[in-house]
Amino acid sequence: MKQLFLERSNPRNQAIVLCLVSLLLFVIDGKSTSLKPIRQAAGSLVEPIIWLAVLPRRIAAQGLSFFELRDQQRLELSEQRRLAETLQAQQLKFEALLAENNRLRALLGSSAKVSDLVLIAEVVGISPDPDQHYVMVDKGLKDGVYVGQPVIDATGLVGQVTESTTNLSKVLLVTDQSHAVPVHSIRTAAQLIVEGTGNRNLLSMRHVSESLDLVVGDVLVTSGLGQRFPSGYPVAEVMAYQLAPGAAFAEVLAQPRSQLQTLDHVLLVFDSKVDLAQDASSKMVGGADG
Repeated sequence: MKQLFLERSNPRNQAIVLCLVSLLLFVIDGKSTSLKPIRQAAGSLVEPIIWLAVLPRRIAAQGLSFFELRDQQRLELSEQRRLAETLQAQQLKFEALLAENNRLRALLGSSAKVSDLVLIAEVVGISPDPDQHYVMVDKGLKDGVYVGQPVIDATGLVGQVTESTTNLSKVLLVTDQSHAVPVHSIRTAAQLIVEGTGNRNLLSMRHVSESLDLVVGDVLVTSGLGQRFPSGYPVAEVMAYQLAPGAAFAEVLAQPRSQLQTLDHVLLVFDSKVDLAQDASSKMVGGADG
C-alpha cells in the first residue's frame, strides 16, 4: 500500500483503496469495540481544529449579541429617562395645583369669617413699574365692582380698587407710596395711619407720638375711620419701633399681613348696603353672618 501511494500511479486507484479501507474500518467498528480507543484519540486530536473552525462564528455571534443588547439597553434607558421626566413634570404640575387649591381653600375660609359679601377674583396682571404697586383682577363693572372697594386675601388687607372697566379692575396695593389706611392696635386700640413705602414687604407710620403705647409685635387692623375700609381687617404687624432722644415722634415700620408677593386670587369686599346686580350677587360668597 505504501508503494502504491508513493508511486502516485493513479488517483482513482488511491481513492478506491481508501474507500475500501474506510468501509472495512466502518464494518469493524460496528462489529466490535476494538477501534473505540483509536476513534476517541482521533476525536481528541480533531477537536481543537473543530473549535478553531467555529471560533470566528462564535465571536461574530457574541459581538452581534453584545451590540444588540447595548442598543436595547440604550432604548430602555432612553425610555426610562423620558418616563422619569414625564413623571417629574406631572409631579411639579400636581404640586402647583395642590398649592393653588390650598390657597383657594384658605381664601374661602377667610370669606366665611367676614360678615360682608365678597367676590373671588383672579389676579391677571401686575404692575411692570417697580415704583407702582398694583395688580389687575378679572372682575369689573359687570360684576358690581366699584372704585374704592376694599380688597383682601386670606391673611389681610391687600388694597383697594382705583379703576374699573367692564371686565377688569385695578387694585392699588397697601404698599404703594400713595396708599394710606387708618388702623388701630388690637392690644391698645391706639389709632394710627399706615402708609405704603414702595417696598412690598414694608409699611410705615408717621407722627407716632412717644406717649402712644406701641411695641414690636402689635397687630394693626382697619379702624373703619373714613368709612373706606370696614373695621377689623388685619393690615400689618409692627416690626420696628425707634424713638430718637429728644424726638417728639417715633419711627415705626410694619410688615403687611397679606401675601402681596404671591397674590393669585383675592376677595373683593362689598358693603352690605350696596345694591348689587343680580348676576353679580349670584357669584358672591356670603360670610358667616351675612
